[in-house]
Amino acid sequence: MKAQLALTLPHHHMETPASYVARLSRRNLSVTREFCSDLGLRWPHICSAHPDQLERLSQLAGVSFEALELAAARLVGPCRYRVGHSFATSGSFRRATTRICPRCIVEAKEASGPENAFQPLEWLVLPIKTCAKHGVPLLQLPNASHAHLTYDVVEQVTRHQDLIFEAAQDATNLGRSSFETYLSRRIEFGVADDWLDSLELTHLHQAALTLGMAIAMDRGVYRSDLDFEQERACMSAGFEVLKSGPEALKSELERARRQSPSKRSYFTTDMGEFYTWLKDTEEDPATAVLRACVQGFVRENYPLQTGARVLGTKITAPKLITLERARELHGVGEVRVRGILAHLRSQNASDLSNMKDVSHEDLVAVLDFWSGLQNIKATATQLNIHPVQVKALIRHNVLESYRFGTSLRYVPSSSVQTLLTRLEGLRIAARARHRLRLSEYSRQSKVALARVVADWVAGRLTGVWRDPDVEGLAGILIDCAEILEKSERVFSGDLSLMDAAARLRISVGSIRRLRDGGYLKQKKMRNPDTQHYRCYITEESIQAFEEHYVTLGQMARQFEIAAVHLGPALDRREVETIPCEAGFVRAYPNETRDVVRELTIGG
Repeated sequence: MKAQLALTLPHHHMETPASYVARLSRRNLSVTREFCSDLGLRWPHICSAHPDQLERLSQLAGVSFEALELAAARLVGPCRYRVGHSFATSGSFRRATTRICPRCIVEAKEASGPENAFQPLEWLVLPIKTCAKHGVPLLQLPNASHAHLTYDVVEQVTRHQDLIFEAAQDATNLGRSSFETYLSRRIEFGVADDWLDSLELTHLHQAALTLGMAIAMDRGVYRSDLDFEQERACMSAGFEVLKSGPEALKSELERARRQSPSKRSYFTTDMGEFYTWLKDTEEDPATAVLRACVQGFVRENYPLQTGARVLGTKITAPKLITLERARELHGVGEVRVRGILAHLRSQNASDLSNMKDVSHEDLVAVLDFWSGLQNIKATATQLNIHPVQVKALIRHNVLESYRFGTSLRYVPSSSVQTLLTRLEGLRIAARARHRLRLSEYSRQSKVALARVVADWVAGRLTGVWRDPDVEGLAGILIDCAEILEKSERVFSGDLSLMDAAARLRISVGSIRRLRDGGYLKQKKMRNPDTQHYRCYITEESIQAFEEHYVTLGQMARQFEIAAVHLGPALDRREVETIPCEAGFVRAYPNETRDVVRELTIGG
């Protein structure tokens, strides 16, 4: 293209038309407004990038119209500009601003004089904070008294040359961030064929900045609180996540969720400014892909009520529900839900101790499993036996049981039904002299009821019938000729008063007197099945007692002498029992065993 002007200048790559005209006017020893008037141009319309003015300038200076138009920033809507091959609003792009690289300007002045100062389009894009060539921070000059004077970059540089020179000397090379490079390429070449293509420069700016704040800054920090370095660091951090794709974004949002200091995290708080910005763009189709990604993440990771709106979309099928809400709706507490879920997943309940929400799918599985369980008391009623005997049946593996993060035990209804079905299969008979009820047989044979039932279930008892007039296991009839081998009871841990009496072979009354006399120690514990407090004799105090003392019943068993005969024999020998202020107890010092041994030898 042949220029009509005698004195022209080369057009810098992506230089704004206003910058180019300002340089041309100085080249022709004029000022911008007069220069434009002399050539049939209008300076305000050059600043506003009117197409007819750019076409006229192209003809006069011999510069490509396409190059001028690409570097122009034409207003295409309220506060919205076309910036190269992209778009931006005034929040991210300032056309009526002089923003320059101080080192580029100093180099240009030293090479060709002050009239060679220039301004590329990308320097007016606010999230681009450094020069591509020198890597130093861009410098924004004070605005002139009138907007059209501010467009005259040569005049602005001349007016503020001392400020520019000082900045050029003091500037630190920060290097170009990947985000700045990406924006520059979007301006010059257009979309990058990635999932961010629908976003304009302003969207990219706000998305990178607010996401970076959510993942790199403390809660409660606002955009207005950021300094130059913090803002640039946040944009870089946010962009590094965004450019890696939707899964990287979800992963980073998940990390932010897990690091929430709140006992009950919420997505608006966890995402902070990022969510606030996205919510402001609900009506903007350009952010639809990004919003859909965040909506999906929120639905998958946060408890929501049906019908809740997230970024403008109504959630019809939320995935999660809080454990507190599950308790309100279904009556199953948090600990129980965690425990059952851990059981279903073959995990330890402690692995889910921090779980605050549960998926509806998992909750259905938990409720289904829970509906098939019953507590000890209900099981005892159904089997027509005592709750203590239900626990004994559990210990003998006749019934299954589960614990879910607490000491409470629950029996599967199927396990109870299996036992009752087996009971229904027994032959029907009436009680007779040779057929004893289960409780009577247990008492006479001195074999625990649960042990008798276990032997019947295992097939070791054959003479078994069922009384149809008596419900549950209490209706079992057993041939008195059936003989079961007695099993030795094994005691361990803290014992109830009755079990302590059985271990020491004395009465419960004697156990209380030894307790009150200071020989045994007692503590109260909550029974996990009944939630009532019970008294237990500590294992340590029982062991300490047996190290120094022995009861009449223990010696009678050891030396196979009836206690009713051994007691008077010791009295005749004037063997004294241990002193007990709470009352008389047939307990003796351990040395008494030698006396009994002599009695057996002498007898």
